Amino acid sequence: MDAANPASKRTPVQERSRKIKSKIKASAHRVMREKGIRAITTNAVAEAAGVKVGSIYDYFPNKEAIIAELYEEKLAAVRKFLEDGSEQITSDEWREGLASLIRDTWKYQLGIGLDLTIVNAAYYYESLFPIAQDHARLFASNYVRLLKRLGSPWQDAELFDLGITLYTLVNATWSYWRLTESAKNVAVERQIALTITLIEPALRAPETT
Repeated sequence: MDAANPASKRTPVQERSRKIKSKIKASAHRVMREKGIRAITTNAVAEAAGVKVGSIYDYFPNKEAIIAELYEEKLAAVRKFLEDGSEQITSDEWREGLASLIRDTWKYQLGIGLDLTIVNAAYYYESLFPIAQDHARLFASNYVRLLKRLGSPWQDAELFDLGITLYTLVNATWSYWRLTESAKNVAVERQIALTITLIEPALRAPETT
């Protein structure tokens, strides 16, 4: 280590801080999964993470901040996955491509831990609503870019409004699983069918008179 370079001294400290923060967030998620949203306290998270309660406050002002950062990180990862996948969809096979992307996105987001536990927390804690709202807008913007690239004659505002509607179908899948207390694949297939049905008019050439 270069003693004359302060940055070289900070790097191990920063890496340690990242690891501790990640451990705290993962522990909070585990507590929610095992004991429910109402069981989340800084004491419970500290115990699950194997750290002192004071260490929690070194990184987060309260339990809501832990959940918010966890939620925001996972949503950002899902958006990146969706955006990258959208670039692969072609105009001649957009239905098949979009169906595969929606299935793959669900598999990906569940694989990284964006599960019903975190989604329920977003409903329970009002402070998480702005994060969900920003995600919905960015999700809709991705559809604007995709549909314009596929040749939609609609205006951006119309496409954005459609994108918000398509996002509500994602929430409908979560709601179906919540109400049925299951993770039936039929919910995803219905989301795909409805998404394609709603998009088709946006890709139709305008009628000429």
